[in-house]
Amino acid sequence: MKVKIEIEVSQEEMPIAAELLQTLKQLAAHVETKVKRTVPDTQTNLQKFTAMIQSVEDDDGKKLEDVASRIQKMFDDHGDEQLLWDFFEAFTAVVLEGDLVHKEKPVAPFVYLLSRIPEPSKTRARDALIQKILKFLTISRSADCVRAEFFAHAEAFAALVKLEFVSIKGAITTINTLLKKEDNRCAALTMLGKTVELCLDILTDKCDHGVLRELRATLDSILDPAFEYDIAYIKENMNWQDSAGGGAKPIPLAPFKSYEGHRNVIFALAYDPTHDVLVSASKDGRVITWGTDGKQQDVIELQRHYACSMDINPKHRILYMCGVSKETQGAAAKDAHPAVIAYHQTDHKKWQQHGTLEKHDTKVISSVKASVYGSGNQFVTGETMKGSADEFTRSVVCCYDLNASQTGSFESLMPVRVFEQHQDIITCMAAVPRSEHLFLSGSRDCRVLLWDVRVVKAIGTLVGHEGTVTSVSASDHLIVTGGLDKKIMSFDIRALSQTNTQLRPMNTMILDESAVLKVVLGTSSEAAASTLLGLYQISLVTNESRQVQGFADPVNPSAPKATRYHDLAWNHDCSALYAAGDDMRIDVYTKNAAEANLAPLR
Repeated sequence: MKVKIEIEVSQEEMPIAAELLQTLKQLAAHVETKVKRTVPDTQTNLQKFTAMIQSVEDDDGKKLEDVASRIQKMFDDHGDEQLLWDFFEAFTAVVLEGDLVHKEKPVAPFVYLLSRIPEPSKTRARDALIQKILKFLTISRSADCVRAEFFAHAEAFAALVKLEFVSIKGAITTINTLLKKEDNRCAALTMLGKTVELCLDILTDKCDHGVLRELRATLDSILDPAFEYDIAYIKENMNWQDSAGGGAKPIPLAPFKSYEGHRNVIFALAYDPTHDVLVSASKDGRVITWGTDGKQQDVIELQRHYACSMDINPKHRILYMCGVSKETQGAAAKDAHPAVIAYHQTDHKKWQQHGTLEKHDTKVISSVKASVYGSGNQFVTGETMKGSADEFTRSVVCCYDLNASQTGSFESLMPVRVFEQHQDIITCMAAVPRSEHLFLSGSRDCRVLLWDVRVVKAIGTLVGHEGTVTSVSASDHLIVTGGLDKKIMSFDIRALSQTNTQLRPMNTMILDESAVLKVVLGTSSEAAASTLLGLYQISLVTNESRQVQGFADPVNPSAPKATRYHDLAWNHDCSALYAAGDDMRIDVYTKNAAEANLAPLR
């Protein structure tokens, strides 16, 4: 017979272990003794809770039930006051103050951990969490604040409602109170949006109807366009359609009339909402200004260039154009360099040339955008520089400021800043509303970059496209993009922050399995898009689209006219859409039913 004795001793018991071993060795030879030293558990409860909660994040929630059981056991075994606050500190550090939002991880699953804590600790943790969340969400903020800083708090609040830790009536009453305060409105709408997302069944089935009526009245009273998308999303999910017929689903566009005057493909449109003026530019070198009646107000005949892109600064009444050398046999046109061409509009609605900035070191100037916000007089361009052997070398975004010109001459204007982060030709640009400093650029490198003219590098990157980005448009915080990969994507730039500079799309849609040529926002809830195969209206709330009825074919009136629209522009109140492209006409689509019933003009 052989006997094994194993003794486990801690670090502090080691001094007496030698004496114990000596005693055991005096036993019979068939007795085997072994001393095992135990490693002390030096982890505090705070560290244990932090590690467990983080493991849920790292494993995409697969460990949630296991972690919940382990936390419950710790409370069952040692449920004292200190343990509760160790858990609370670890929970808030990971869930509310960590980087879950930046990693695009949901917050709601973590709140489930609270439900597994035994009473009375559960109630105390819940009350402390609600207090912490509401204290942070009721900080005064502007309408255009960065929402990323409180996304986690808003989702945690909604998750508490879903778990019925907070009554739905109490939650909506609190949100409604905050909605009525301008400096709390942004956070309140985010709270409400998350509550609608996570708790729609509870809202519709269990919430007091009087409370919901008051909430709807409050939403109807909010007119700030910065919140249009939020409110449309909430109303659509709650099935609250505006009595005027608006809401999430756009009023259908229908053919109205066409403007004629160009002799080649139209590449660019520019609309001045302040003076209700439309300008079109074609490969024929003509730049035509149109009145609302469809009559030509002015015609510019460019001699050596045609405009592939253009924009208007309404405040300073300057038209900027990207000049591409005409394909003619004339020597003058052949020697023309890429240029930014500027015209100034007089009080008589006529354009006078302001200057031509020719770029001898540039292969192509592909896009231009004026800064239309604030008091500045800036514009930005997308330029691809020449290499030593006339090859493409680098594509840059150049920012020019007419107020900073030392000579006062447009011809000698130099960029005040050059941005070099794009890796291929820049294809499109957009200004960010309400900011004189922010703008966006899209590229053949599949990215959209967000720039601040005061900063040397891009402050944000919008990713998701797998082909050339052909179009970008902005309306307040909402950005939409289109590309050759057939995708239209929408982004909310309020999710960007100093620690999270890469943004993925909120929604992605494909219209008709063909490349997107242009997408332009009308409001925060509606966009129009043209593809190789058609023209579409898009609801950005429901992520639905409808193909717009086309104009009749002049040869075969019973069939729709086939055309590709290279550029689109809404009028000042988004009641009409201008579309121009291959067939040398500008087609006007309207939402006015009376106008739409008229025979299209030719």
